[in-house]
Amino acid sequence: MGNALCTASKPTGADELRGKAGRCPSPYFNGCTPSDCELLTEGTLGPPPHSAPGVSATTGSKGAAEANHSDDMSTSAAFGTITGPGGGGGGDEAFAKGGEDEVLGPQPLLLADQESIISKAKSDWDQEQGELLRKARMERWHSDLEESRRLMKDETKGFGTSKPANRYGTDSCLPMYEPGKHVPVLGLINTSSGAAAGLDILAICKMTPYYQDRMFNIIEVVKGTRQGGLMDVFRVELSKAKDEAKAMGVRPRLISGGGDGTASFALFILFLALQADPERAEFGMADTGNGFIWTDEEMAESFPALAQMPLGSANDCANILGWGQKYPGDRKVPCTSHNWCAQQLRRWFECAIDPATKIANFDIWGILPLDGAAHCDFKLAELTGPRGRCPNQKVEGSRQLHLKEAGKPVPLFVCLYFSAGFGAYMTARFQINRHKTPITNRMEYVRQGLGIISESAPPQMHLRLDKVEIDCDGSPYFPPRRHRGNRGTRYREVGFYNINWQAHALHGADRAGVGARMCSSREPVKFNDGRIDMFRWKFASLLKNPGLRVQTDKRRSMRLRFSGARGTGVFFQWDGEARFAFSPTGEPFNIFIRQVMNIPVVLGPLHDPSLTGNVDNGSPVRFAFCGDSAAEVEIVRQRVLRNIRGELDQELNASRREIESIPFPMNDPPPTSASTLTLRPVPEEAPQAPGPGL
Repeated sequence: MGNALCTASKPTGADELRGKAGRCPSPYFNGCTPSDCELLTEGTLGPPPHSAPGVSATTGSKGAAEANHSDDMSTSAAFGTITGPGGGGGGDEAFAKGGEDEVLGPQPLLLADQESIISKAKSDWDQEQGELLRKARMERWHSDLEESRRLMKDETKGFGTSKPANRYGTDSCLPMYEPGKHVPVLGLINTSSGAAAGLDILAICKMTPYYQDRMFNIIEVVKGTRQGGLMDVFRVELSKAKDEAKAMGVRPRLISGGGDGTASFALFILFLALQADPERAEFGMADTGNGFIWTDEEMAESFPALAQMPLGSANDCANILGWGQKYPGDRKVPCTSHNWCAQQLRRWFECAIDPATKIANFDIWGILPLDGAAHCDFKLAELTGPRGRCPNQKVEGSRQLHLKEAGKPVPLFVCLYFSAGFGAYMTARFQINRHKTPITNRMEYVRQGLGIISESAPPQMHLRLDKVEIDCDGSPYFPPRRHRGNRGTRYREVGFYNINWQAHALHGADRAGVGARMCSSREPVKFNDGRIDMFRWKFASLLKNPGLRVQTDKRRSMRLRFSGARGTGVFFQWDGEARFAFSPTGEPFNIFIRQVMNIPVVLGPLHDPSLTGNVDNGSPVRFAFCGDSAAEVEIVRQRVLRNIRGELDQELNASRREIESIPFPMNDPPPTSASTLTLRPVPEEAPQAPGPGL
């Protein structure tokens, strides 16, 4: 090796004493191999982690000469000594004795001192390398963020070589955002809702400064969870909006554009963005002690206020909050100009960013396990079948339900309403027959409702609401007068309202006598009074109420219990999403609902106090998890974290094996379904004859 740092290629007496022939004998190397020393000598590696100060890796004759070890010095080094001047790396130590400087010869170096020097050198090297890696990761992350931003602003993304005409025109723009004057706002737009107006709105946002960085396609965000993906971009912008709003003394806002299900979807995205990840703490995802990147105080003060943009079919949420029942710029007359549509869109955004626009509290309810239970005791499946008036297919001479494994979302947040029975079954059938326009979707609801009335109940469902019992706040609620033996066969639907609007038709008001119902005003359903407004109805109720104003009873919690035979279940819907609930074991199961959160919402210019009552509930507008005790609050927090981690999917959604574990015989799936199962109930001792429709 010439004048190399290492003499390991020719063993010395020190090597023999060590018993490690072929290892570097220098006290500054912790047994490095000849190849390590070669790389070090050639300048291809930095100082190894086991090198001590004083060893030079400089190439050239001078550096090599300074680092050269003689056999004698190697022998002394093997015993751990410090060399004197000219020894090649130990350093000089002079001691004064009797007034005269005397340079001493080699002095012993304790093993502990050796290890301390080596340990410090290794620690410094590790720290330096870690910092270099961290900088490299940050540079890569910022590069990925910029690429995601570029793709987000790409106007042609998703259109191929051409794109359809924009209903708002090609030269439209949104109102200019002025920092310090307007409220910071972000947007999550569902481009597939209703008439797909969200696609055109996002295109306008991409052409307008500020909005092009803050308005997101909600589907792309949930798909972009990779490092540096669109979820990270949304998280960065959310934190910026929080800081901007705090400087102004206001709360940031989030535009949730879509149908009624988009509101809970937007909440899911918010929590997913705020979820902590200790492994990515350097990217702003450190845990603040509550499972999120914001502290409890930051969540309470800066959780965005929700402004619901009506882009779906029913748009009950947007309507009750005052943002309209139609999307901004919906053409009531076919010949309406693009300029008029664009003007309506600008006015909508002006209200959304105006600090004078009022905000209010809003109750969020949740499906939870029973008190003391770790998991829910039911499983969910989704109705499937061919499109048409009736998705049920004939098996053994009768039309029966066909189910498939349920997809997203899983039921946790209930923002608007919940029910079991007729409306839920109709919603499940509608989901198979969705159309592209709101008017055709409403007509489809009517068609499915008429079909249910005219058909016999499938054998997997009991007659109407038989085998369903509901307790509220620990007291019996449904069927009424249950102690007298009443059953739910007389009723079509039971559930609750959180808002005073369903399907653009039904409203609720406090239960009262005939005279009060006819001649006086009653307290309407309120969305921030900490109460659900329970209802139960049959077709005769339309005459007794009278009309579409349903009698309601205010309660704090609800527990639905189903005790049907094995192989049967019940449809329920929440916020327009329907699922079939059943028990794989055939035992009775429970669906328990109570308040889980309070969130801030933005009230639009069309807000009607006659429908909502007084929205000022006497409490400051803030975000909070809810419960009667700290333990109940923590249950909600952990449930939310489990939801965004995807753990509730496994808990609630039935797998194919779980569905097959019940005697539901396999059937050839219809062409439109990849995984379909036919349910066959286990007959009871006294089988119930098929009754009329639900």
